[in-house]
Amino acid sequence: MAEEDLALKEAYLEGRLLGLNELIGILRDSMDEEGSTQTTIFKSVVAHISSEMQEILDELKVAHGASHPVIKEASVAVKAMAKEAARIPESKPAAEVAPIVRKNVEIADDLMKNLMALKEKPKA
Repeated sequence: MAEEDLALKEAYLEGRLLGLNELIGILRDSMDEEGSTQTTIFKSVVAHISSEMQEILDELKVAHGASHPVIKEASVAVKAMAKEAARIPESKPAAEVAPIVRKNVEIADDLMKNLMALKEKPKA
């Protein structure tokens, strides 16, 4: 029964990871379009992604252990992303914010790939 519960939990986490990956893609696409580079939107989406990733990481720590290198790396990166997003003043021009957000999008995308790969590996 415990294995079945673990499989359901992993499927749930995979769904959340896929949803976040889709959100990251939408943010990346919106950065390339004219007129959709509003600082408030960028800041809000990056903060949401960071929050969701932290919740997922907390759950993955149960399945794979807090000391797993992928989880440790992701935890540090997520905290840094959240702090950076919080420091961006909403009055800052979008053109100045875009490079910061673009960097965070790339980091989040890499983290998502690593976390998805982690699901495919057995518990260490």
